[in-house]
Amino acid sequence: MIERAIQVSNRMSLENLRRELGRTWIIVLFGFVYLVSQVTIIVILGPIEDAMLNLQVTGTSVADYLAVFGAWEASGDMAIYRAHFLLDDFHWIWYTIFITASLSRLFDRFEISSKYNWFLLLPLASGLLDWYENRLQHFFLSSEGFTTIFDPLPLYSTLASDVKWVLALLYLGTTIVLAARLAFGSKRSASMAPNQTSQGVTKAA
Repeated sequence: MIERAIQVSNRMSLENLRRELGRTWIIVLFGFVYLVSQVTIIVILGPIEDAMLNLQVTGTSVADYLAVFGAWEASGDMAIYRAHFLLDDFHWIWYTIFITASLSRLFDRFEISSKYNWFLLLPLASGLLDWYENRLQHFFLSSEGFTTIFDPLPLYSTLASDVKWVLALLYLGTTIVLAARLAFGSKRSASMAPNQTSQGVTKAA
């Protein structure tokens, strides 16, 4: 029993997850699903995207939410906000797997020490905050007149959103920097190869 528990623990270790998630097919598959989902959500939100993002990161009170929701109700845009959750409720899964898989591959390519594997959990933490935020939004929309919006729930939703975006800046920035280093490093190596070959031929002559 103990040995089996140890085996399960080893399979679920960050080191093993890093190795398994960094596979090309996982990155390609979930990258594609994430991209399609992201573009579709942007198209659905259309004219209310800016207002939604502003509410998401600054709406800390009942008054903030009632003002925006009331305006959307009057303009007929509330249907758009409700509709985007059909994809957004699952969106966090796609980007969590895609970014974690990409980071896993990059960590291996740069031989980053396994003591930094905890960083691979940041996309998951961000995704869970996204999930929590969406649960609160569904709760806010579940009653007529938005009576389910009461303090301090708007503050909790905004805190979850703000922390989510801070984490996203950290892991997305890291992913972009490592990917750029890998891309430019490969180009530099390729450009140096012919020079090294010609030098070798010259020495041989």
